[in-house]
Order: sequence, then C-alpha cells, then structure tokens
Amino acid sequence: MTTLTRNRPESGQRALPGEAPFWGFIFADMTVFALFFVAYLWQFGSNRAEFHADATHLVMWLGLANALILLTSSYLVVRAVQDHRSGRDAHRAVGWALAAAGAFAVIKSIEYALEIGAGHTMTSSTFFMYYFVLTGLHLMHVGIGSALLTAWWQRARNGRAVGVRFVECAAGYWHMVDLLWILIFSFVYIGSHA
Repeated sequence: MTTLTRNRPESGQRALPGEAPFWGFIFADMTVFALFFVAYLWQFGSNRAEFHADATHLVMWLGLANALILLTSSYLVVRAVQDHRSGRDAHRAVGWALAAAGAFAVIKSIEYALEIGAGHTMTSSTFFMYYFVLTGLHLMHVGIGSALLTAWWQRARNGRAVGVRFVECAAGYWHMVDLLWILIFSFVYIGSHA
C-alpha cells in the first residue's frame, strides 16, 4: 500500500495544489503555446483556403482517438490523486494513465508516418509547418508528463512514500498536456476545416 506523505496546511486553510513555482512554470509553458496558437490563427486567417486544403489530408479520427485517450488518462490521474489523498494504492490508476500515454504516442507516430508517407512534411506548407511544430512540442510534453507519472507509479508500486505535492504537480502537468491537445485538436484538426 502507498504511504501517504502529508505536507498540507492545517485543516480549514486553503492551499494551492502542488508548489507555487510549478504554477509559474505551467503559466510560462501555456504562454508559449498561446503565442503559437495566435500565430497559427493569424496565418489561418490569411491563408484560409490553403489551410483548409492541407487540413483535409489529416486523419481526423486519429486526432479524435488521441483526444479521447488523453481525456481518459486525465480521468485516471484524477482518480489516482483521490486514491493517494485517501491513503489508498494509486499505482494501478497511474499505470493505466501511462498506458494511455503510450497509446497516444503510438497513434501520433502512425499519423506522422502517414503524413510523411503522403509527402507532407514541415517544409510542405505553412499549415504543415504549424502541424508538425505544435504536435511535436505536444508530444515532447507527453514524454515529460510520462516521466513524471512513471516516477509516481514506480514509487507507489514499491510502497515507497510519495509526497502529495509531487503527486499534485505531476497531475497538474498531465492535465496541462490534455488541455493542450484539446486546443490543438480544436484549432488544427477541426478549425482548419471551417
């Protein structure tokens, strides 16, 4: 069973989950993506016909499958945090979230192979430049989030203490990864068909 390390304020006091510097990092990271989204939308507004024509080459159901996978993984991370806070074993929920992250990476790799095989690369067009940059940066974030979840999973599986602050930071990072994919899917996959 996972040992719960409590480092929370006295009851009745409200505390920011995780650590304050972590939220500064999340804000900075989201700001970088926000700038990419603004640039993407600016280019989309200027080249709507080109973006629409290029977006038709994306395999929509693969992007949707990845959205559903990440939403499921976020639910599993929420359950794992609840289990951890209650002193229950959280390693199974974290393990399933990790499996979902692996499934996301496999589907994204298949999608990249399909696009590159069809001759769509980062230098093909402005649309595909943004597609590969945004989804590539996101995939890197999936890797970082997976490393955090793996550290949590290994400690929990071995019955070693896991600090609640670490758990909250890992969960917060994973939810950011999920949110970013929902935005990428909305702008790049769905919005470019408009």
